Amino acid sequence: MRHARFTVAQLHVDDVEVPLLQADLVVVRRPEADALDWELVATSLPGERLDQAPCHLTMSVLEDGRLLRGDALVVRSDEQRHVFRGAGKLDGLRRTDGLGPETDVGGDGR
Repeated sequence: MRHARFTVAQLHVDDVEVPLLQADLVVVRRPEADALDWELVATSLPGERLDQAPCHLTMSVLEDGRLLRGDALVVRSDEQRHVFRGAGKLDGLRRTDGLGPETDVGGDGR
């Protein structure tokens, strides 16, 4: 199993910015699966709870500023803590992220 962890600096849920205190994205490649698994755990400034529903995430990576985008489901949310589970491809990953040569690369594919 290979994995990559990203610190997220900025998060948009369905084009609405969520003011973050902290957010971590974990992407996993399991040998028995063709698709990547990914999950985002975010802590925001106090605000509204997100409904458990499909959404589209746009995340800016703190380390290099690139954007990662993908459809997800809101697994859990209260006024400040939010968990999203990837529901498809995650665009913006690079081969250099260490997920293997078969990574579903989106965007520039470096």
